Order: sequence, then structure tokens, then C-alpha cells
Amino acid sequence: MHSGRQLRLPTYFTIMDYTSALFQKVPKYLLEKRSQIIMVLFVSIFAVAFINIFQPFGSDTWIDNKNITTTIYFLWSTVLVSIGMIVVAISRVIMYRYSRKPNHSITVLKYTGWVFVELLLLSGAFTVLALIVKGNLNLATNDPMEIYINAIKNTVCILFIPYIICILYFSYQNNKLKLRELMGENIGFKSSSLISICDSRGVLQLSVAKENLLYIESADNYICIWYQKGEMLKKKLMRITMKDISEQLADTNIVRCHRSYMVNLDLVKVMRREKENLFLELGMPNVKEIPISKTYGEAVLRRLVPIS
Repeated sequence: MHSGRQLRLPTYFTIMDYTSALFQKVPKYLLEKRSQIIMVLFVSIFAVAFINIFQPFGSDTWIDNKNITTTIYFLWSTVLVSIGMIVVAISRVIMYRYSRKPNHSITVLKYTGWVFVELLLLSGAFTVLALIVKGNLNLATNDPMEIYINAIKNTVCILFIPYIICILYFSYQNNKLKLRELMGENIGFKSSSLISICDSRGVLQLSVAKENLLYIESADNYICIWYQKGEMLKKKLMRITMKDISEQLADTNIVRCHRSYMVNLDLVKVMRREKENLFLELGMPNVKEIPISKTYGEAVLRRLVPIS
């Protein structure tokens, strides 16, 4: 009894693992706008190329015209695929907007179901098109249900490969991104005097010595990092919000002093007041004064003038 129970446990836990995996959130890289656009475009190109090269399922005989040329067949297949991709594009727009809403998550099971429904809708669109122009088609049957079932089989066979290729490609790109991020973290560990800054995707964009990073200025969803290189004042434009970069630099002395500014407090030479406004000066040529807003003023003052 004891040994029999041991033999059954691995199977039980394997089933449980697979089941729980279905309810995990689908990787974010599959839901990004860029990924959705790439998938629609790649699937479209792949489908047109596949149909024209291999002419699967006897598609070259569907058009009731003995004088059909390669050009006509290409145009016909392109129109057919384009109609299908419009359906997919609409579906992906809905998926993207749904995934962006608060408390809306797409699990592996939901994503798989979504793709399955896409295939059903594609097959339905092809069936409707076939019924509309069936007078010009040489189909094996005129029964709508048989046409629909055959459309499902053909759609799955044609789109399965490009769907899998896209998923594998996105996974590869994500793993490469993580590797670059890890390498960036390692650079930071090698020298405690370096500050490593990543963009919104987590990709390392800049490593600079603490004493050379002057201040950070925001511009909408971008930030401009001002730093010193020798005697020159340099800047690095990066796509990330001030909130996110503040979190990255939380353990440093580079602090938020204004809605649009962060400053390296180690380099502040002068703090002055003009009427109700406070400004910081770094005492370097061509470096402008940095304003302090009321929102962040108290926290900055505590860091600059510690109270014992």
C-alpha cells in the first residue's frame, strides 16, 4: 500500500501543477501593444506566403476559373487573409484594452480560450464570405455547416505555426531583456560608486559615478538625466516616469525636490530663498538652479539640514 501510494503521488502533483499553471497570469510581454501589432502583421505575412507557396487544401481549385493566374491567386489570397486579420486585429485591440483595466487579468486559460474564439470568428468570417460568393467558387459542398467545419480545420492548420513562432519569439526577447537587466545589476554591484539607471522596460541605459550625476528633469513620460563627463555637461534622455526613477534611486542621496526635478544632494553648494520660493545651486558652470516645491520642501530640508 505504501509503495503504491508513492507511485500515484507524482502523477497527482503533475496534474495539479498543470491545472494551477492554467490559472496563472499570462506573461505581460504577450499583451503589450507592440507584441499585438507584431503578431497581427507576422501572421498576415506568414498566411499569405504559406497559401501562395503550398496552395493547401486544394485552394487553387476553389475559384471556378480555369484561366486563373498566379497574380489573381495572390490577390485573392491576400484579400482573404486581410479580412481574417481585421477580425484578429479587432480582437487584439479588445484584449489589450481589457488587460489594461484595473483588476482585469488574463490567465493562461483565458488567453488560450481567447485565441480559440478568434479562430472560430475567423472561420465564421471565411464561411460568410464563401456563402456570399459561392457562385464563383468551386467548393466541395454548399452546406454552411460543412463549410464552417472545414474553415475551422484550415484556419487552425494555417495559423498554428505563426502563433507558436510569435509566442516563442516574444519569450526569447523577454528572456534576453531579463539577461541585459541582470547584467546591468551586476555592473552596479561591481562598483558601489556607480549608479545604474534602467528605463521603463528594465533595460540598463546609464551607469554613472554618484559624484557625476547632477540632477534629473522630467518631460512628460521622459526624463533627462544631466551628468558631468570630464569638463563637459552631458544629458541622457530616457523613457520612464519620475515616480519610477524615484523608486530606483530610493537608496541614494538623489531625491525628488520638485514635481519635475530630482537633485543630487551631495553636490548642493547653496540653498537660497527668494520670497516664498527655495532654490538649490550646484556651483557648477552652465548648470541651472533647481527649484524646491512645497510638496517636497520639508523632506529635502531634513536631508540638507539634519535636526539633532
